[in-house]
Amino acid sequence: MSKQHVIAFNKNPKHYLPQYGGYCAYAIAEKAKKVSIDAETFEIRDGKLYLFYNSWGTNTLKLWKKEDVKGLQQKADQNWRLISEKD
Repeated sequence: MSKQHVIAFNKNPKHYLPQYGGYCAYAIAEKAKKVSIDAETFEIRDGKLYLFYNSWGTNTLKLWKKEDVKGLQQKADQNWRLISEKD
């Protein structure tokens, strides 16, 4: 990590928070469930960080990219609002 990265982070740390509370974006979209992630399985899309489950032969990042990403993002956004209201 460079000094510039640290400065940028310190200026706006909320910008770098992962989507959906740090849970698997694919699971939030498809099952409306909070599923743990593998920190090394992620995607930065439209300036946002998305994290994914990757274990036991299932890599949800691959599934995410294989399907309609924009549609999954919309479903995940809707589901996350509902999940967040329950918490």
